[in-house]
Amino acid sequence: MIRMTIFGVLLAMLIYSYMDGKVPEPIPEQFKVKVMDFCIKMYGHTLNILVSLGLTTPFSDFDRKLCDRFILLMTTGFPWVRGYDSRLQITDTTMKSIHVRMYQPVTSLQHKRRPVLVYLHGGGWSLLSVDSYDPLMRRIAKDSGVVIISVNYRLSPQYPFPVPLNDCLDVVEYVIENSVTLNINPRKIAIGGDNAGGNMAAAISLRLKKKLALQLLIVPVLQMANWNTTSFIENSIYLSQSANSRRRIFLLLNYLNIDFKYGEHFLNNNHTSKEFKRSHFTEILDQNLWLPKRYVRDEHLRENIDLQTEFGNEELFSLMESHITDPMMSPLLADDDMLEDLPMTYIVTSGYDIVRDDGIMFSERLKQVGQKVILKHYEEAFHTSLFFPHGPLKLEVGVRIVQDIVRTLRSALH
Repeated sequence: MIRMTIFGVLLAMLIYSYMDGKVPEPIPEQFKVKVMDFCIKMYGHTLNILVSLGLTTPFSDFDRKLCDRFILLMTTGFPWVRGYDSRLQITDTTMKSIHVRMYQPVTSLQHKRRPVLVYLHGGGWSLLSVDSYDPLMRRIAKDSGVVIISVNYRLSPQYPFPVPLNDCLDVVEYVIENSVTLNINPRKIAIGGDNAGGNMAAAISLRLKKKLALQLLIVPVLQMANWNTTSFIENSIYLSQSANSRRRIFLLLNYLNIDFKYGEHFLNNNHTSKEFKRSHFTEILDQNLWLPKRYVRDEHLRENIDLQTEFGNEELFSLMESHITDPMMSPLLADDDMLEDLPMTYIVTSGYDIVRDDGIMFSERLKQVGQKVILKHYEEAFHTSLFFPHGPLKLEVGVRIVQDIVRTLRSALH
């Protein structure tokens, strides 16, 4: 009994020592967020131990399955995908050889012209899958009545840009071309995604334009050129080993097919050249033009958000200039003509997110060229709040984000 008590005390002390993530005071449900931060750190430490023992490698199939299990445990309390759901017909299939999971509300199975959302999961182009997003996709499909096609695109570094993007584009084009067979209304096809998925959804919308009825961009990464944004500076001190970890830059390097040794160059904004920083892209990236100051909490930053231009790594930039300036990778860098004739755009941003500014600036640019755009900003949210509208770590802001998405899908597609 004494041994069990000592073990319990030591375990509690260990857990408490790991629950040291800095959570901003305005974020409610602090304890749940600390548990989320703890779980993500535990995944990282578990992976490091397995790698050191030679049992796996980062971004291997085993690593990705382990990551999925951690996500499912956090979001549902169970480390596996749930089975039968009486309200949905759930099917794993392929479209143009790409694995997808379809969620069809049973009430619409006999209908001929149903709305659909093609969803592209997050994970920095390197992690996660249709499994880790399964609870969220079930929730949105049931609540909205919209068919959801969740795309299991190939991941980096094994498949860098443009392979993941092309996989997603192939699926969307398949849905458009086979809408009659799929009992889909060709006028009610939406595309959406979060994080890396939001990036690719925006890129595909630039390509397909009015063939889509809606683009849903949730905490999207929309540019690779400026890491000296106010959102990165303000928020990298919070949840710094989980939702806002600086190590997320390595996921981007996977997508770019760039060596990890250049990570600090990106974080210090030394990955682009002086000439680039002084080019016409400077105006597109100018936060004084495209970021309303009400979104910036830090008073000093509000008055000092100029992009510094007196440094750069010419050699590194030459390796990836064609990618970083390509709107298919950095939709925010699209010129005004490319931003015209887009579908209705719904953007979700979070106040305590290091990529917060990308979505806000994209919204401002779309409005400037006369596009219909709705920006939903959740000041008390962080990057992964979307994951928690249910489960043991259920967050009130996660519930609101999903409810608002559902209302948008109903309004735009029904």
